Amino acid sequence: MEFFTNILRRMLAIGNAIGGAFLVGMMVLIVANIVYRLFGHVITGSYELSELMIVVAASFALGYAGLTKSHVDVKIIVEKFPERLQAVIETITSFLSMGTWAIIAYASAIIMVERWHSELSEMLEVPNGPFRLILLIGLILVALVYLVDMISALRKAVKK
Repeated sequence: MEFFTNILRRMLAIGNAIGGAFLVGMMVLIVANIVYRLFGHVITGSYELSELMIVVAASFALGYAGLTKSHVDVKIIVEKFPERLQAVIETITSFLSMGTWAIIAYASAIIMVERWHSELSEMLEVPNGPFRLILLIGLILVALVYLVDMISALRKAVKK
């Protein structure tokens, strides 16, 4: 289990670095567009490029946030329960989260396959398929993070 978690961490760290690079690139593009507008011009397709770049940044950020437990977590009532019951509740919520992200990934995979060759951005005509693939990879990684969380919580519930 630890081996799988380490591989997942490495994949998410790489994805997070790629997403961060795209985020920086998007910020540079937006600032350049603002400066360029001061001279009465616009960078063609900057809005479309920003949309595509945010897909990369957000896709990997979701899994990384799940791995580092950075998502909003409200435990006001649950923290008062015994540790075993807390572990059972964590198992259930991790299972539901994993299932939700797996369903979203499955639906995204279907859409990606259906539209791989036919969908282009409007102005620049950049294919959306590769960006949908990156989104799918990010969604699968999120589901795997919650699978690891579920197994970890299940082990706690059984041991206690």
